[in-house]
Amino acid sequence: MKVLHLFSSKVYAGLERHVEELSFAQSLHYESTVIGPKKFKQEFRAPYIEVNTNQWRYSPFLKSDLEKKINSLAPDIVHTHGSKMTDLISKDFKKEYIHCSTIHGTKKDISPFQKTNFIFGASKQSLRPGMKNSMVLENWVDEKRFINFKKKKPSNYIFVGRLEEVKNPMRLLKFWINCDATLYIYGEGPLKGKMLKYIEDHDLDHRVFMRGQIKNISKAFESAIALLIPSDREGSPKVLYESLYSEVPVISTNVGVMNDVLPKTCISEVDDNQFSELLEKWMGKNDELKKAQKHLFKKVQKENVLDVQEQVVRKIYQSLLSKASK
Repeated sequence: MKVLHLFSSKVYAGLERHVEELSFAQSLHYESTVIGPKKFKQEFRAPYIEVNTNQWRYSPFLKSDLEKKINSLAPDIVHTHGSKMTDLISKDFKKEYIHCSTIHGTKKDISPFQKTNFIFGASKQSLRPGMKNSMVLENWVDEKRFINFKKKKPSNYIFVGRLEEVKNPMRLLKFWINCDATLYIYGEGPLKGKMLKYIEDHDLDHRVFMRGQIKNISKAFESAIALLIPSDREGSPKVLYESLYSEVPVISTNVGVMNDVLPKTCISEVDDNQFSELLEKWMGKNDELKKAQKHLFKKVQKENVLDVQEQVVRKIYQSLLSKASK
């Protein structure tokens, strides 16, 4: 079986790590190749082909380049991640392969995905009720990234993710004006300048620290009290499972899979005031918070690991290929 993954992105974060880890796990069992922007090649362990997928989606140069690469590889499965690559491949290419796609968040327009042979959704909210040829694929933890993980005394809260409107890290900064705890923010994105100015204007620089992009994700959890997810919209964020795998509890807004994974007592509505009330409720109650999610630690460590979830994807591929050969 030959599988080709395609993605387009300008920042290396959750979606990109999802593609990297899945393609690598697959490459240990069968041929798995990735096509993506040049800037991310060094991050990938599976074979990687550089194509400027970040250019205009209707560019004839992009279409021509992708056609040549796909024809030369002759994959059995083409797996596209996100709307742009899914739309391009589903609309403009002659299919001599099975086309799978993944909706990594929640999209208003999912019509490009519905033209593919199978859809993996990051959460129930990613898919539509009664949608055929689809399934929710829970995210996972790549255990190899946590081999040297060592838990230290919890001393700070953490945010891990893109610094963008949909992730709403500003919701945390607003709360931290009246909070004496320490917050580490890991990530890059368009809100970085605004956040730095807010931190300076409100004299938060002695308790809120912008740590930038983190190469070794396990380091973020070593001294963490809890992971905070203040998002307006999510799917099934990888960092949720990595946190629980590391036995670091999570406090979140009610987005994506949160309501299916976390206790109701650890979730608020998508609202500044309600999220602030939730944070206030758990501040200083570290042992109680950890106890409330202790059962999730064991579940994630057993079920939401890369090898297990790769097998789920593999079975779907094999089923689709078996049907196509009849």
